[in-house]
Amino acid sequence: MDKLALDALARFCAEQQRRFDPEAWIGRTAIDGKGIAVVAKYLSMTSWYGHEEQLEGIAADISDLAGFQRELQAAGLDLTKLSAKLRHSIALGQRNKPVSGEAIP
Repeated sequence: MDKLALDALARFCAEQQRRFDPEAWIGRTAIDGKGIAVVAKYLSMTSWYGHEEQLEGIAADISDLAGFQRELQAAGLDLTKLSAKLRHSIALGQRNKPVSGEAIP
């Protein structure tokens, strides 16, 4: 997966962490194919992202770890890089989040 695609995927996941929409994940398969299912499965296993049950449902077609590894390799994802970019995007979003009652500039 090239840098632009990884950046776009990290931005999508960061936005979804704040405003989760299962339909957006399903719709993303047109862009990322099975890669989005791999990302959903990965994020469902983290302790820091949230939405674990919903993500597990989205990734239900990846039923076992061996299948997950095959899909991960086929998608060409580097989960370490994705994790770092996503955590950075989430942190930026929270830093730019208005205090309750403040208008968004």
